Amino acid sequence: MRTLDGKEDVTKTAAGMRTVPLGSGVINVLKAWKLRATRKKLDDLVFPNKRGWYEGHDNMIKRKFLPLFEKLAKLHADDPQNHPAPPDRFNWHALRHFAISCWIETGLSPKTVQTFAGHSSLQVTMDRYGHLFKSENHRHAMDAIAREIFK
Repeated sequence: MRTLDGKEDVTKTAAGMRTVPLGSGVINVLKAWKLRATRKKLDDLVFPNKRGWYEGHDNMIKRKFLPLFEKLAKLHADDPQNHPAPPDRFNWHALRHFAISCWIETGLSPKTVQTFAGHSSLQVTMDRYGHLFKSENHRHAMDAIAREIFK
């Protein structure tokens, strides 16, 4: 496996090696992007640098990710009626938390979220994201306690 900065490395745990399913809309966009790419072999990267290799992490953050915030701010400043105020700047890793939160919000089971996130155990997932999982059982239990207290 290669890390984002192109170094040969392994994941922190075996759970880090995983397949995360994508929605059909994302797959269609990626296929269309790949068809327009100059490098079209099956094992070519989908988003390579100019040499066809991995984009370095620092370059990606400095040249691609952070400038997005500036572009959004300029669009809003130039035409606030058609462009909402940009979000406060956040770091790249926040996108991982956002994805995991979305999986939980859509009702994926804790075990599925653990697998998709590449956490080494369900305990890791629940320690970090357990408060986001909805549970009717908890609400029913609290209602039963309240009924007993307030008879």
